[in-house]
Amino acid sequence: MPQDLVKAVRAAGVVGAGGAGFPTHVKLAAKVDSVIANGAECDPLLQCDQRLMESRAGEMVRGVRLAMEATGATRGILALKEEYRNACAALRRAIGDRSDLSVLMMESRYPAGDEFVLVYEATGRLVPETGLPLNVGCLVQNVQTLFNIARAAKGAAVTHRLLTVAGAVSRPVTLWAPLGTPIRDVLGWAGGVQPASWSERTVDDYAVVIGGPMMGRVAKDLDEPVTKMTSGLLVFPRDNAVVRYMTRSQKSWVRRGISTCDQCRDCTDLCPRYLIGHNLKPHEVMRAINYGLARPADKVTAAVLCCECRLCEAYACPLELSPMAYYVSIKRELRAQGWVNDVHKRTEFDPHPMREYRLVPTHRLVARLGLVEWEHQSCPLDETDYRPERVSIPLQQHIGAPAQAVVSPGQQVSVGDLIGQIPQDALGANVHASIAGRVSKVVDSTTVEIEA
Repeated sequence: MPQDLVKAVRAAGVVGAGGAGFPTHVKLAAKVDSVIANGAECDPLLQCDQRLMESRAGEMVRGVRLAMEATGATRGILALKEEYRNACAALRRAIGDRSDLSVLMMESRYPAGDEFVLVYEATGRLVPETGLPLNVGCLVQNVQTLFNIARAAKGAAVTHRLLTVAGAVSRPVTLWAPLGTPIRDVLGWAGGVQPASWSERTVDDYAVVIGGPMMGRVAKDLDEPVTKMTSGLLVFPRDNAVVRYMTRSQKSWVRRGISTCDQCRDCTDLCPRYLIGHNLKPHEVMRAINYGLARPADKVTAAVLCCECRLCEAYACPLELSPMAYYVSIKRELRAQGWVNDVHKRTEFDPHPMREYRLVPTHRLVARLGLVEWEHQSCPLDETDYRPERVSIPLQQHIGAPAQAVVSPGQQVSVGDLIGQIPQDALGANVHASIAGRVSKVVDSTTVEIEA
């Protein structure tokens, strides 16, 4: 029964593995006609989705079928990059002769994994401004989320995260890390930093990016834990363009924008949301803010349409300016003011006629980011059962309210035991123990530490 699956997914703590961690049980309660499995792996260098589809195609496809049954969908579309040939073959074998499932091979363009872009590529439908794929009858789920749905149906909780460790490491690898594992432990499993190409560098000359080179962030502390949304750990030299973008201050972005923006509009012409028809024009917010002109309200509040793909700053702008930094700041201000969107809600629009010719090939993006050295780095799947001595599991690894701790210091737990529960009537996700051991500490009702 669909309701039974929703309950099982809720109990298992399944959240979106490819985005902001939206609780999956909420999405499964919707009614749609299409389920889209997102295996496009938006960010360059990441390989966890690719390796999952190669090794767990059957379980992932079962997750698609379960999601279809729960939502009443009549078709499932498995979308991945055409270069993932082994994954494609595995999915086709898993699908067999089912006519309601199909594989969509996509060109390697950035951001292919963006939900709005993916829905358009897969169905030809356009998601409304500030809308959701659900608004056009589509449920989009990352392939690891669908894998977790299949496991949840069998009573298994989310306790591990498949992630890629790449860049300047001794052993590039894709592995299953228990949730809460310190980043330094995962890097150790990958052999640590390998500065062979920069013999004059030391370990301190490197930064660790959590996530991908476009949508990730630089780790502040190597004791930061792996969460349900950690898709990768990428090690780069600190003077790499990716690290520069991610560590530049808001004040620095504004100062550079005021002094150098020449209104070339490249940021707008290559914006993926502008290209599908949304009224988002990054060059106009640069004009309004940088030059002290009158700020048309709709140009400024259009920040809510930005998907934060970082394409404007990392690829489009010849001067390395960042409309996205402005938009992120504006979003923060609007939330603080309690602003209610009654402006950006268009449902009728057309894609830009030049869209097909302005899509950004991933290999060009990689070159622009200074990542060519690792573009074809292989990160094979390692099935080793890694067990850290200690994990620090956050009680909020998702959008919504944090889970409430249901364990106490000194308590013994096993893998999969509930340690954090969804608050009553709140949007959230359960949290479970990722290793067996003793609860050593519950930190300010935000984190549960477990020692093996």
